[in-house]
Parts: sequence; structure tokens; C-alpha cells
Amino acid sequence: MIQQKLMRERDRQPIPNTTYGKPQYTAVKDDRQRIELSRGCPHNCDFCYEPEAKSMEEVKQFSIPELKRNYVEILDMNFLWQPNVLERIKELSQKKVNGKVVHYEEICGFDRRLMNQEICDALKEARFQKPRIAWDGSFKEQKQVKKTVQMLKKAGYQSNIIMLFMIVNWKIPYEECLRKLDLMKVWGVQVADCCYDGGYANAVEEYWTVSEIREIRRKCRKHNQLVNFGIDPEEFDIPDTQEKLKGED
Repeated sequence: MIQQKLMRERDRQPIPNTTYGKPQYTAVKDDRQRIELSRGCPHNCDFCYEPEAKSMEEVKQFSIPELKRNYVEILDMNFLWQPNVLERIKELSQKKVNGKVVHYEEICGFDRRLMNQEICDALKEARFQKPRIAWDGSFKEQKQVKKTVQMLKKAGYQSNIIMLFMIVNWKIPYEECLRKLDLMKVWGVQVADCCYDGGYANAVEEYWTVSEIREIRRKCRKHNQLVNFGIDPEEFDIPDTQEKLKGED
């Protein structure tokens, strides 16, 4: 259900329930550990709350905390925007817990503008799982986005585990997001639809209509089913055409 609820103004001040302005975040839950390694991003996007860091010298960088699990989720908003990032990735690759290697997942994704083949190869070698990149801009960025997908595939990632973030209910029109979704089908990658502002539960009709918001959620869910399974697992929702044709004979 979509509720009409506005979020707070973007004054770049610490936001309740976030790590900004607080000590480095690290937490263990069940078989996973969540950590924070850096804060700051150079892009200052209108829809994002991440503190601005125009240069890497302004990035708040943390040391790697003690790892207690073999699966670690990194929460950095722009992991690649930090000094000596290749060295940081290599350092992560060498970590072990209980004599076993550690696998990583960058929850907020990688900035494709900072990616090259060397970085993609390093991420794969360091056992980063489920790589995510953002396509928050226009459809015209298709060639650059495709190039990044190809670099990840060359590094050894299968296309169906690559995920593209796509902001919805934003200044990019609904119809343009559908065109982006069409290309993701061609590339065989998943979509992570991020609804402005604060998720679907907080969506406001600022740029899209409620019907468009609901429809893009449905289409993105269906898209990922097709990419993951290679078939439509909800075929029971479609009338049996063969039986219908028999009835017409």
C-alpha cells in the first residue's frame, strides 16, 4: 500500500537511524556481519542523503574491523570513492575467519563511473558477490552502462547475478524507465527498483502517478522472475489457450 508521506529536507545533517555522525558501524547477525569502511561521495545527487566528499581527501575512511563471519555485507554508499581502493580490495581478499576465506557483498552497489576492468577483476578475485551498479540517469547512458556490465562479465560474473539499481518515481519519466527495463532484459541482468523517497511505503506523487509507481513495482518483480528462472513461474495466472482452442472446435 502506498502511503502519502513526505521525508525530511536534505540539509546534509545526520539523519536519525543512520550511521552519519556516529562511530564506524559494525554488527553481527546470524551468519552475516555488516560493516562500514568509508563515508562520502563526490556526486551530491538530489535524491541521496550521503555526505558530500568532493575529493578523496575528504572521504572519512575506516580501518577494516575485526571480521567475525565468513559473509560480510559492506554498507558504504560509494565504496570505490576512497584512497587506494585497489589496495583496500586486496586487503579484504586476504582476510579469513576460522581459517576460511571471507565473501563480501557491497549492498549499495558500485559507482560505474569509477570502474574499469582492473577493478572488476579485483572484486571478483576478492570474492565479492552479487555486484550491483546504478543506472539512475537517463536512457542515453545505455552504452556506458552496457560497457560496465560487459566488464563484470569478463571478470567472471554471470549476467543473471548482476543487478542494476534504477530509481523510480523520480525525474526520469516512467516511460523512460520502461525502456531501461527492456535493455536489462536483453542483457539478462536483474533490476533493483529504488522508489523515491524512502521506498514504496513512503512514495509521494511528486513526479509519477500512483498507478505508475504500482505498475513499475509489478513489472520489476516480473522482470527478475524471468531473469532468475528463465521462465515465468506464474504461468497459472494465464488462461490455458490450448484448452480454449479445444472448446472452440
